Amino acid sequence: MGFMIESVKLYYNEIVALMENVGATIGIYMSNPLELAEFYTLIVRWIFPVLSVLILFRCILPLLRDGGPNHIWGFLETKEGYRIPLKHWENSIGRSRLSDIVINLPFISRSHAVLSYGENGWTVTDLGSKGGVEVNGEKPDQSRPVDAGDIISFAGAEFLFLAAEDGCETIEPKGKLNWLINHGSSFNNIKTLLLILAFQFLGGIQIYLTCIGEGTHLSIPLPFGLYILAECIYYFFLCRFSRKYMELELLIFSLCGLNLLVVAAVYPDHLMKQSIAIILGMIVYTAVQVIIKDLGRGRKFKYIIVVCALILILMNLTIGEYRFGAKNWIDLGFITFQPMEFVKFAFVLAGTATLNKLLTTRNLTAFIGFSGTCIGALIIIRDLGTSVVFFTAFLVIAFMRSGDIRTIALISSGAALGAFAVISFLPYIATRFQAWGHVWEYADTIGYQQTRTLIAAASGGLLGVGGGKGYLVGIPASDTDLVFGILCEEWGLIVALTALMSIIFLSFLVLFLMRGCKSSFYAISACGAASIFMIQTALNVFGSIDLLPLTGVTLPFISNGGSSMVVCWALLAFIKSADERQRPEREVIEEGMVE
Repeated sequence: MGFMIESVKLYYNEIVALMENVGATIGIYMSNPLELAEFYTLIVRWIFPVLSVLILFRCILPLLRDGGPNHIWGFLETKEGYRIPLKHWENSIGRSRLSDIVINLPFISRSHAVLSYGENGWTVTDLGSKGGVEVNGEKPDQSRPVDAGDIISFAGAEFLFLAAEDGCETIEPKGKLNWLINHGSSFNNIKTLLLILAFQFLGGIQIYLTCIGEGTHLSIPLPFGLYILAECIYYFFLCRFSRKYMELELLIFSLCGLNLLVVAAVYPDHLMKQSIAIILGMIVYTAVQVIIKDLGRGRKFKYIIVVCALILILMNLTIGEYRFGAKNWIDLGFITFQPMEFVKFAFVLAGTATLNKLLTTRNLTAFIGFSGTCIGALIIIRDLGTSVVFFTAFLVIAFMRSGDIRTIALISSGAALGAFAVISFLPYIATRFQAWGHVWEYADTIGYQQTRTLIAAASGGLLGVGGGKGYLVGIPASDTDLVFGILCEEWGLIVALTALMSIIFLSFLVLFLMRGCKSSFYAISACGAASIFMIQTALNVFGSIDLLPLTGVTLPFISNGGSSMVVCWALLAFIKSADERQRPEREVIEEGMVE
């Protein structure tokens, strides 16, 4: 019995000693800000990967919800009484299986006509068919307005045009992604927002504690608080005024939060400027959606923006400043910006067109001319990375406009020869290719940035070393060209990969939305924007880890830079405009109000 009592006392004394040591350790941490930052990092570094995966999962699944109700804007009725629904504002009619309305008769041309809805109502446009188009027995020169009750003849095949009641009708889709519909769309948006705010709040505290010893902590809380407030206000603005899915905005909120964490680690004094740029981007995002919601207004806006883009290009060539080897900055004294970033938005908008214009005007002379001007200017100012981005977007838009693979192949061949000439005659660009695949041989010269990025990314592991604690922050362009390395080092490989998957998902979302676009205007602009996001992501990430030459382009929504941030939000508006689906909870509310 005495032995047991002695054993209990011994264990008790050991537990008390352990508690005293733990208490003393915590006291040391609490009394020393730097030690407190270490203690905090050990606790929360396991939370960030879980939050990032949950946010990605909760944002992606609802956006993959199949379709929502399909709109029917009118009908073509045969003599037998069979009604063919018009599911788009622009409906191609012909014998081709790719047509929206297939008339499988031998005397119908493959691309016969387009029946489209615009500012002046419905019009039918002959696409140079052999049999022609007639409206009530009259043959129009090319286009003619069509009213409900008119008889439209396609090479003798007659149809009665009927408008949908109350503007449009809806049909429920037969969903193919039932599991996603039943589970993904049931996520509560407010909970997803809270997860995003938790990630940003905990990450902001970590950066704050890390920077206490450096005397820069006063510049951190206010910008983070301003951005979190802007997120909340914009979210409730969407809840009140938008009927579309909000997960796309929530996904970008999470990326912009990572952007602020990166900026705070490298340049804390730039944090307020970057927060303002994000808020300005939200405003531009909303404005672009409102403008292009009306196709007529969108076409007028297109020409204004193209003219402004040409002015920016001219300014860049004349008063631009060289930075990091490229003449891609303009300093107006009160503001410094990259004009070619804003030209990206104009470039995508310039490539858009409605279906009747695409199919009746096969040549791409105007768009090719504008594209050549942009890419030529980029070569002159030695911005190779951005020229690659423009050219890739050009190929995507040109193919969507023409569908001519041979023309695209010919253009690509000419571009390859031009790129070879540029690399041969511009030493600055040639050195980038000299180091490609051999950065460890030039570890202290032209391969300095990539080798340090590879070391930093490997040292971060799955969980990262903590915000503001990385080695890469001291390397030039770590917050822009090498930002993937900072994400891996400070926040871990899991967080870095979820960020990349969020950007890559935008392209898959566009492909998912294409069949539901009511106008080719929205389809082309969304594909153009997605192609820019994809090629920038590939060039930035693969360039920083030496799978591609380091070309100096930003990672969308994550790299530091006000111009890049605003333009990324503007391009995102094209993708959002292509999505016509509505939130199911909003539909249920409205149905209840009607009852």
